[in-house]
Amino acid sequence: MNIILTEALKSHMICHDKEFLHGWEKTLDLLQEKGTFKQLTEDVERIVTTFEEPIGYSMLLETTDQDEIVYAKRLERELYTRFVKGKAPGYSYQVMCILRKSKEVEDAYELITMYPGGNSEKEPEDTNIQTKEEMIRSLLFWKDRALIYTSSNIEPGSEKNYCPYKNLFFLLED
Repeated sequence: MNIILTEALKSHMICHDKEFLHGWEKTLDLLQEKGTFKQLTEDVERIVTTFEEPIGYSMLLETTDQDEIVYAKRLERELYTRFVKGKAPGYSYQVMCILRKSKEVEDAYELITMYPGGNSEKEPEDTNIQTKEEMIRSLLFWKDRALIYTSSNIEPGSEKNYCPYKNLFFLLED
């Protein structure tokens, strides 16, 4: 299977590159060597691949009421992300890849993103959320998880100490 790397992807992956022990491009080569992309059939594929050795650092952690939580925009993003301050990443043996079937090239998929770690949900402000059920999954996932705060990946001046999308939580009420 041909994997397409767009300029938008390459720009996006700058923020993830240091999360990989050997960089994202080398990790992509390892995934292809493992045959990870041989059996793709869906329009959108979400694939978690496990390695025997650590492949990178997971920036996504579960949080508690004692954690310092802030919301901020990541570089090159328009939506607010939930962050936890004062935590360190742990090793990850997994890589998550999200791919979309190419409309222009036969037998090809565009890599949308990849990062060390397991499955996750879209963030609550993601404009690609299409159903109420998908929004509820997102809210439930992100209410007690956050990315590790690093000022180098944050849009200057975007940090907030409150949840900018708290009005969406009414969907969780009975």
